[in-house]
Amino acid sequence: MDTVEVESRERVHIRMRETASTLAAWRVSLRSPAGAIILAEVGGKAWYRGEGSLLGEPQERLAELWRQALSSEEDGPELPQYG
Repeated sequence: MDTVEVESRERVHIRMRETASTLAAWRVSLRSPAGAIILAEVGGKAWYRGEGSLLGEPQERLAELWRQALSSEEDGPELPQYG
C-alpha cells in the first residue's frame, strides 16, 4: 500500500448537479500520492471525489486513502489556547 503524506485538511463548500444547494465537505490535500480527496456526506451516504492524480479513482481506493490520511495524523488538531 502507498505511503500517504498529508499536506492539509480543510472544510470546503461543494455544489452537486442534482441539488440547487451548497453542501459542506471535507478536503484532504496529499503530497503523496499527489492530489486531494473530498469527502461529502449527503442523506446519510458518504462519497469521495479525487482530484489531481486521484481523479477517477474508484470509491474503495479513495476511502482507503482517506482512512490512511486520518490515521497518519501524528498529533491531534491544533486548537487555540484560551485563557
